Amino acid sequence: MSCRPDGRSRPRSSAAAGAGLLLAVLAAACSLSCGGGGGPAGPAASPIDSLLLITLDTLRADHVSSYGPSPVATPHLDALAAKGARVARAWSTVPLTTPAHASILTGLHPPSHGVRNNARFRLPDDVTTLAELLGARGRATGAFVSSFTTSRLFGLGQGFQHFDDDLGNDETGARRSQRPGPETATHAAGWLAANARKPFFAWIHLFDPHTPYAPPSPFRERHPGDPYSGEVALTDHLVGELVAALERSGAAGRTAIVVLADHGEGLGTHGEEEHGLLLYEETLAIPFFVVAPGKVRPGTVIEEPASVVDVVPTVLALLGEPPPRETEGRDLFAAAGPAAPGAGPAPPRVLYAETLYPFEEFGWSALYALRERDAKYIESTRPELYDLAADPKEGSNRVAAEPERAAALQRTLRETAAGLVRHERLSAAAGFGGGTDPETIARLESLGYAAGGPGGANAGEEALPGLSGRNPRDAMEDYQLFDRAQELMRAGQPDAAIKLLTRLAGTDPDNPQVLLKLAQACERAGRDDEAERWHKAMIERHPTFYLGYRSYSTFLEGRNRPLDARALWIRLSGLLPGYVGIETRLASTELAAGQAPAAARRLDAYLAQHPTDAEGWALAGDARAAQGDAAGALAAYRKALEIRPTERGAVDGLVAELKKQGRPEEARKELDRLLERAPGDPVLVRARREL
Repeated sequence: MSCRPDGRSRPRSSAAAGAGLLLAVLAAACSLSCGGGGGPAGPAASPIDSLLLITLDTLRADHVSSYGPSPVATPHLDALAAKGARVARAWSTVPLTTPAHASILTGLHPPSHGVRNNARFRLPDDVTTLAELLGARGRATGAFVSSFTTSRLFGLGQGFQHFDDDLGNDETGARRSQRPGPETATHAAGWLAANARKPFFAWIHLFDPHTPYAPPSPFRERHPGDPYSGEVALTDHLVGELVAALERSGAAGRTAIVVLADHGEGLGTHGEEEHGLLLYEETLAIPFFVVAPGKVRPGTVIEEPASVVDVVPTVLALLGEPPPRETEGRDLFAAAGPAAPGAGPAPPRVLYAETLYPFEEFGWSALYALRERDAKYIESTRPELYDLAADPKEGSNRVAAEPERAAALQRTLRETAAGLVRHERLSAAAGFGGGTDPETIARLESLGYAAGGPGGANAGEEALPGLSGRNPRDAMEDYQLFDRAQELMRAGQPDAAIKLLTRLAGTDPDNPQVLLKLAQACERAGRDDEAERWHKAMIERHPTFYLGYRSYSTFLEGRNRPLDARALWIRLSGLLPGYVGIETRLASTELAAGQAPAAARRLDAYLAQHPTDAEGWALAGDARAAQGDAAGALAAYRKALEIRPTERGAVDGLVAELKKQGRPEEARKELDRLLERAPGDPVLVRARREL
């Protein structure tokens, strides 16, 4: 590692050339600060007992000004670099929110912790998270997330005593898929103020740089025509607000601060506007900062390539805690310590990243990447090799020019991947799955993700699954047409969307997402016979495509055919036993078919295993209400609202049940209490106004 006490990284040779006395002193100081366990910065070093972790969704490193020329100024992130350490070459493990955060919180890569895609996987209970480690040692633990993809549904809440993933409702009454960063930051600042007198771990997730880009004023006006940069500027401002809240709490002097992105954003650099399909630097390279008063020398630059899996071992060392039982990361500061006498040079570190998204969602090839120093290899049906030092924009594929180098890196990648795979974890993560409520898929799609996938619940159990079909880079034109079809559907033009999707179905006939969107476009155009035909074709070709079942079930339920919908879910349950979403969907269809006792029994068994599912409790309340069990219904609705005060099904059910019993005043008081927890939520405001 090369650590430098300035704000920029540069080649190692320039650090030595022409160095005067001052630079030599600074370099020596940096060497001390980057020693084992971070190294004390001086005799006045105070103990660090708390951690503030801020994760920034979808933030490219080249949009942070301390990383070089940037279209947006980021003074608050730059201040962190000045106060502590900046990791110059940091990688995500996967350019998708849920699995990347699972890596940040566990110190494990996706094949090890089991979460390899959004919406299809849930972090298994046997994986130990940073919150579990720090909570077990007496720290208060609180998390505040801004996106559905970081909700407790996917297992990221393990170990947190307080987990705020209530995103609230929009003006139409629909549950939001994300909430603005200022709301999340306000909630987090209140928790910090209440818990700052004792050791704590706070995780705050800010989602604003993610699509859809809609920066508020004044950040919108500062970046006209560049809303992504406007969102980055807002996020930088919020980081400053959170650090200020920490300072106001009085705990700043004993708190380590770690701020990093989960992944970047394509912005069209290689044809990808967003992220998930490709593994180029614009989506893998991330900003990463560590501040620890008295532990990390201000202005340190860590130049050795690093990964998000390094968060767990690094912060545990800074907090003086023992290393984790299981980690694939490194303590970033201990890594620079002096070598043992007589030891040879350490082998170069290998970084690993992957994306199964193109395989699971579109039937294209998965991608896997490995970095060794500045050599980068991407494995797919068309391998790629880049020299990041000479070609940082990844414009010249060197596979043909350097076949031996490519072959060596391919072997290293396969050996690395094989060593990471934990088969039991992959099965457990897929068995829990995602999509436990009727809004899941719509909410994921509103964030730009398509959930589900043709791979089945156990996809990903081999070391490098999905290396077949089209290379996603070669399919970008079709992907852009697919995106355009979705835009037309959102704009209320399903017939125009059908034309585009029919064209895609001709060139990519087995793409499950194309078949799904064709079915949905036909439904919106009022062409029900065609919609059902496409739905049937989709699940026949992809018999474990959860999203296909979800869409077809909704279609059938909307046409008063709940028993046909139930038959679909029974079929899928035989193929994917244990997949969480199936039980709640079966219960929903049973309720619609007038089979409330069966639904209640099913939900009782489900909630015994998943007691923090607010939607499940709301559905259980409906099942009890349908059987005339008023007390049981109220208890279930209240349980749902204890978990999530804005859960619409529980709000409506609670109010209806209390009104039926002639207890409107009690309903008003309950709504007032809920409004104290979620001020201004449209569903609560509406219900209170109508009483």
